[in-house]
Amino acid sequence: MNLSLLDWKFKIFGFPVRVMITFWIVGLLFSPFSRGFDGPWLIGLFGWSAGIFLSILIHELAHAFAMRYVCRSSPTTDLGIGLTANGTFVFGGFTSCDSLNQATFKGALATAAGPIVQIASAFALAFALTPFGIRFVTTAIYGFMPAIMSDYDSFLFIGSERAVYFVYFFVEAFVRIGILWSLFNIAPIFPCDAGQVLLATFGRAFGIVGFRIVLIWSIVLSMTISYFIFKSGSYIWAIFFFLTACFNVCVLIRGRL
Repeated sequence: MNLSLLDWKFKIFGFPVRVMITFWIVGLLFSPFSRGFDGPWLIGLFGWSAGIFLSILIHELAHAFAMRYVCRSSPTTDLGIGLTANGTFVFGGFTSCDSLNQATFKGALATAAGPIVQIASAFALAFALTPFGIRFVTTAIYGFMPAIMSDYDSFLFIGSERAVYFVYFFVEAFVRIGILWSLFNIAPIFPCDAGQVLLATFGRAFGIVGFRIVLIWSIVLSMTISYFIFKSGSYIWAIFFFLTACFNVCVLIRGRL
């Protein structure tokens, strides 16, 4: 089956966006409903998916606006896990501009725009809801990753259980995933945003040797994080970092990005 037939394509602010079916599948795997959850879970899943989609779209649009300014051209955005039209592998989200050089100062700023705007939008929503009685708690996931989680009971004033589920899981996904995805992207691991800047910088300085150094570093760090997360009992995120390591192994073996 040609999964590309299930792609959702649209334009926003003049930027072409493609959302692959794999985006929604991965969102389901990372949702609380993959581990079982009482109540109208389907409504909650719609809210969760909408929250993740909007948060990551904001991340990629921040890249796109910055790249439009730097490259003077219109970037394209792909969401999901798969390949872009030119064969580049997408691992969550990818906004590309042909003339962007991430090893330059402007290129690095365009790359940094995504996680900065995404994490700012997550905190902005949390602060905006606080006056309405919505409570948030700070916690540490896996013992080292900071996160903000909303309190379900503070949403009960909405009334309808279905509405509560939709709004609660939308906010939970937008805030929690917005922070975690931003932190993931500032990790010096390829293909994270910071990892892409690192790869471009080392590649420009040391050529193919620089590329290999960053890829090997990404493999080691991804496997290390995956191991400690696996020990904490969060298998989905452990698999995620393991797949990140596998991706870097494939790039290293094939000798191409």
